[in-house]
Amino acid sequence: MDAEIIAIGSEILLGATIDTNSAYLARQLATAGVNLFRKSVVGDNTERIAAAIREALSRADLVICTGGLGPTLDDVTREAVALAFGRALEFRPDLLEQIAARFAAFGRPMSESNRRQAFVPAGARPIENPRGTAPAFIVEDPLGTVIVLPGVPYEMRFLFETAVIPYLRDERGVTDVILVKTLHATGLGESVIGEMIADLMQQSNPTVGISAKQARYELRLGARASSRPEAEALIAAAEATIRERLGQHLVGDEALAETVARLLAERQLSLALYEGAAIAPIYRALAATTGGLDRLRGLIVHPLDRPADEYAAAALAHAGAISAADRWRSELGLAAQAASEPDASGFTAVSVALVTPEGSRQVTRRYDLRQPEGWEFVGTLALDMLRRYLLGEPE
Repeated sequence: MDAEIIAIGSEILLGATIDTNSAYLARQLATAGVNLFRKSVVGDNTERIAAAIREALSRADLVICTGGLGPTLDDVTREAVALAFGRALEFRPDLLEQIAARFAAFGRPMSESNRRQAFVPAGARPIENPRGTAPAFIVEDPLGTVIVLPGVPYEMRFLFETAVIPYLRDERGVTDVILVKTLHATGLGESVIGEMIADLMQQSNPTVGISAKQARYELRLGARASSRPEAEALIAAAEATIRERLGQHLVGDEALAETVARLLAERQLSLALYEGAAIAPIYRALAATTGGLDRLRGLIVHPLDRPADEYAAAALAHAGAISAADRWRSELGLAAQAASEPDASGFTAVSVALVTPEGSRQVTRRYDLRQPEGWEFVGTLALDMLRRYLLGEPE
């Protein structure tokens, strides 16, 4: 079964509300073994919603719509679905009774406008909503199937898990499993990684994709099979190939900062930081991770108070790592220091240094620090140097 998702609501289209429903549905459909081809957003306009549904049905067997089932005049999803199938709206007294019962349970009178929620396209199969006042419904037609769910996230999730999933499995015969696993890599550019796994990215099952996120790279592995063990085996085979090709540049299924935090804890090593910029990219990356600061003894933040070129920045980074380790009596000292001015191309030299009981490691790279993402690269560079040391890898 191939599916598309349509999120309905002008508030989503205008960016006033973030569409979390589509992301949830995408994950759930993958778990259920349903191929998702496209997600789209449409404002509260009957004709445009109907056109989006008809277009989606020309490509997919199943369309799931969320939103627009409220009692107000701008909630037009019911009318739009009816228009898309060329059907009339029909009043369902049983739905009105359910809505009235919900208001009675609230201890509040039901407004006359809530009567609109008891209408569904002719022939539609209603889905009772015990979590809200907006009944959902399913329309089955030779053109395809449309399932319409409320836009309120907790209502939508409840109905999808308790009504839609059983419908897909028991009545539509959806039995396949789609598993997705994410691996993290660093130290190589996206294009380089793409070239190293190009053949894997061209195969259809399992699928492999790559995306850049905050100076790190995520590799998504997806496998479709008739059972979970079969899907896991497909992913395991692809992962083994990726690990062989990327070697030390593959962090694994943990994010970089999480791996560093875990390795520090496992080896019972303490860490001190020296940050030569107030933005403190290394500290920020660790602080965003659960347990990332557990092994941190202390932090020195010391922005430059005098000009420093590339060579001075390298010397300051090395001295800063030593100073932090000494001051906080930690086994490891990690520092980052940028030069005071960018070069003619707009890139700034940044030096990262790590001092350990066995000696020190240091590297200098150039980043565009005019953009906040530039500092993300600095944090990644530093944490990856620390990760490789903790794993016993050479410089």
